[in-house]
Amino acid sequence: MDRFFLSDVHLFPEREPHPGRNRFISFLDCLHDLNDPGELWILGDLFDFWFEYQSVIPSGFERCLSALRRLSDKGWTVHFLPGNHDFWVGRHFSEATGAIIHFDDYLTLDISGKRVLLAHGDGLGSGDVGYRLLKPVLRSRISRFLFSLLHPDLGTFLARRFSDTSKRILRRNLDSISSGLQDWIKGKFDEGIDIIIAGHTHLDTVNRSKKGIYVSLGDWLTRFTYCRMKNGTGKPELLTYSDGTSMSHKEKR
Repeated sequence: MDRFFLSDVHLFPEREPHPGRNRFISFLDCLHDLNDPGELWILGDLFDFWFEYQSVIPSGFERCLSALRRLSDKGWTVHFLPGNHDFWVGRHFSEATGAIIHFDDYLTLDISGKRVLLAHGDGLGSGDVGYRLLKPVLRSRISRFLFSLLHPDLGTFLARRFSDTSKRILRRNLDSISSGLQDWIKGKFDEGIDIIIAGHTHLDTVNRSKKGIYVSLGDWLTRFTYCRMKNGTGKPELLTYSDGTSMSHKEKR
């Protein structure tokens, strides 16, 4: 069984242009057409914003949800680790897509004899103290309840404005691996982790060392990258997807 990993699609509602939306849906369709179903791991920030009210879910994402459901119905196992933009996913998303949601900062799998750690990557390591203090507050039940009192249109408008602002503030920390995250990665390798696959930085790179392999997944705004681990190999490949019908693309190093 092959496994595929990606993150940071940052989908906007369909009425807004998005540089990677059609390419991402094409990628999902290509997975669907493969002979043998596998696993798809989405490691956060699939959406630029997502909130589920009791009877309302965000509109404008129907094609994406449908493509993920088609994968699940075909026999694929779809996993989702929420990121800092879509941590309010829940039952509606799971029922619409068939995805399994993991509300963990990170989790560890055994793949072909390798200990593989998966994470979105936000708030890991030292540094970014303000965000790490704010993270549990934003994800608390009381925050979810208070936000649910807003009208969906107003709530979505405010969240999107905050999202745009936060991206501008955090841009100085994106596209690179912070020293705090590097120390965290080294610490996990010292604990016996062989491979770390994570998103959040938007950097598309594979760092190999004597201690382990770190895969930074890139994004679907400018990079259009994903990681593949073929069945039985335990070797991560970071690939670029070109909008088309073939899954054979040049590996990024």
